[in-house]
Amino acid sequence: MLLRFLFVGGTTTILYFGLIYLLVEGLAAHTTVASTVAYIIVGFYNYLLHYHWTFATDAPHGLALVKYLLTCAGGLVINALVMHVGVMLVPVHYMVVQLFAFGVVVCWSLCISAIWVFSKK
Repeated sequence: MLLRFLFVGGTTTILYFGLIYLLVEGLAAHTTVASTVAYIIVGFYNYLLHYHWTFATDAPHGLALVKYLLTCAGGLVINALVMHVGVMLVPVHYMVVQLFAFGVVVCWSLCISAIWVFSKK
C-alpha cells in the first residue's frame, strides 16, 4: 500500500504543480486562486486512484466519496490558509510556500484517509 500511495502522491504532485504553474505563469491567475483550482482538479484524480488502487476499498462508493470530499475540504482550507499567510503576510515565493502547504496537506490527507475515508470497517 505504501508504494501505491507514494506513486499516486507523486503523480498527483506533478499534476498539481504543473497546473499551478500553468495557471499563474500562463494565465496570470492569482496564486491562491490557482492553488485552489489545481487542488480541486487533482482531488478527483487522487480519489479515483486511491479508492480503486491504493486502498482497494470495498467501502460504498457514495460514503467513501463524501468522506473524501470532507477531507479535501479540510485540506483545501489548510492549503489556502498556508498559501495566504506565506505569500501575503510573510512574502515568500509562492512555489516555496506551496511546497510547505503541500506537505502539510499530504500529512493531513494520509492520516484521515487511512483512518476514516477508505477504512474497511
